[in-house]
Amino acid sequence: MSDDESGAQAGGHASDHLANERTYLAWLRTGLSTAALGVAVAKFAPGKGMHATVSGLALLTAGLTLIVYGTLRYNAVRRQLLRQRFSPARFSAVVTVTVAVLLVLIALLIFL
Repeated sequence: MSDDESGAQAGGHASDHLANERTYLAWLRTGLSTAALGVAVAKFAPGKGMHATVSGLALLTAGLTLIVYGTLRYNAVRRQLLRQRFSPARFSAVVTVTVAVLLVLIALLIFL
């Protein structure tokens, strides 16, 4: 039995797990960047009005939500790979896009 075959029987190929980790790191990077942008907007926006504070808090919350979701998704995919029963995240993909679009629309309303 080759290493590839034994790895598949033990719960997926190493490349699948490494891809899952890369995706997790992308979620973390995006979440941290969004949270940092929220802090920057709230702290350094011209005039530092209520709009900047609200926008900063919304971005900070979105960033933290991305980090939590990424962690939950990483663990779910890891378990699926170990069981060799992977299923795509259709519902959460739609929710993620919907939330992103809503945040952009809210930002447009605040700044226009």
